[in-house]
Amino acid sequence: MPVSMEIVLKLPKNEKVHRAMGSILQGALMEIIGVETSKELHAEDSRPYTQFIYFDKNKNVPIWRVNVLNDWACEKILVPLEHQRQIFLRHKNYRVDFLEHQIISEESYDNLAERFMSNNAPIINGVAADFLTTTSFRRSGRYVIFPEIYLIVQSLLNRWNNFSDSFTVEGEDLPHILADFIKIQEYNFYNQSFLLEHQKIDGFCGKMNAIFEGERTTKNLLGLLFEYANYSGVGIKTAIGMGAIKSNVK
Repeated sequence: MPVSMEIVLKLPKNEKVHRAMGSILQGALMEIIGVETSKELHAEDSRPYTQFIYFDKNKNVPIWRVNVLNDWACEKILVPLEHQRQIFLRHKNYRVDFLEHQIISEESYDNLAERFMSNNAPIINGVAADFLTTTSFRRSGRYVIFPEIYLIVQSLLNRWNNFSDSFTVEGEDLPHILADFIKIQEYNFYNQSFLLEHQKIDGFCGKMNAIFEGERTTKNLLGLLFEYANYSGVGIKTAIGMGAIKSNVK
């Protein structure tokens, strides 16, 4: 079951949220869940969780969002986090207090599938997507910093098929086929880099509005994938804070 939890943080005085902080929180998270669980996660090709940090301007507080994609990750990651009241960031050499834990959304794969793919589901005509943190892809040994629709769809399909206990979506060259039914109406993208220790990962952030074309089943499948993106993220290194997306299907 995909679940999203947000934790309101209290940083030491004069400390601020920055883009690379997701990788630092990832290290603290591994300490919280323990050595054995950490080893199990690193043995997986696709991680069953995503996380990132952002500053909520309305509440004037930093927030840590942790999403899990299956029941195992819920038990091994979210449950320990719910009982945590602070973490120590070794890279920064200070403690961060947890002021509040809140489950902001949870929904089974069956319910997601029912909501979008049942005969009674409303037709989904498009999406407004906001790429919140640096998003990038990897192809032929290089980072792809341009937001190619095909790569976005491929990423979402792979994650759905890896973790869904409802159904899988497969077909020859399906990401390319589905991408052809997405028409971008407007966008505002910009280059952004994510610093990981001594490595700089190039990518993009920004927003896009798109409409879905084709038959009802195609439109709603795309709607399902972009709704799932709120949990799964998009692209590479979503476990360390990259590829976070806020997606509003309509």
